[in-house]
Amino acid sequence: MSNFNISKMSGISYQSFSQSSKVSSPDWEKIPHKGMERPSEAEFDGKIDALAKELAKARYQNDKSQYESLSAAGDKLRAQYISLVSPDRKTMAKEASEVMKQSRSNTGNKETDKPLNLIDYLNKKDGIGEYGENGRSSKASKSGTTVVFTGNDLQPDTFEIKGSKAGQTVMGYASGNWYHVNTPQEQGMQKSFLSKLNKAEERYYRQYINGDSLSQGQEMEPSTELKNRVDYLA
Repeated sequence: MSNFNISKMSGISYQSFSQSSKVSSPDWEKIPHKGMERPSEAEFDGKIDALAKELAKARYQNDKSQYESLSAAGDKLRAQYISLVSPDRKTMAKEASEVMKQSRSNTGNKETDKPLNLIDYLNKKDGIGEYGENGRSSKASKSGTTVVFTGNDLQPDTFEIKGSKAGQTVMGYASGNWYHVNTPQEQGMQKSFLSKLNKAEERYYRQYINGDSLSQGQEMEPSTELKNRVDYLA
């Protein structure tokens, strides 16, 4: 998290958790995937409400450290919430790693000791001619998982993962980092999660700053503060 600007009257703004997040190794508690343990809708409502109350309290108290900690917990809760419509990223990542391992093995077996002139070097870099199978557009599949190789000799082991050849990229690996990309269905679920969380947090925050006696679940019009803040995990 970064770019914090907390004050009791101006709300909070910070860099949100993006649609695609890069990590050195997959954190399956924060990356939504098929088969995650998922509470019932009623339990979710209670967890979201409790999180919103604590976020509002940390926001009111100008407690950056606590807000960051709670935001990390929110990342996990959000992943569980949207996993209802998530692809099986965990299996896909495992299969992609196996494909890449096999590819490295095959590439190593085909290496020759012939010297490369400038043209050979550029062809190898761009995957042209005899180097075409190592080019950026090559693909390999395993158990329905399609791995699209996007790297070259200067940036090896760079690839995207799709559920099918014509499907959307849902995960990828580049420069030593894994990342995931939400599907349209996941984006819809995330929008619902954020709406619940932001409304509840704003309601509790208003209670803290001016003593409003709003009952649990009561809706209110977004304040100027809410309109001007960056949505949590948007």
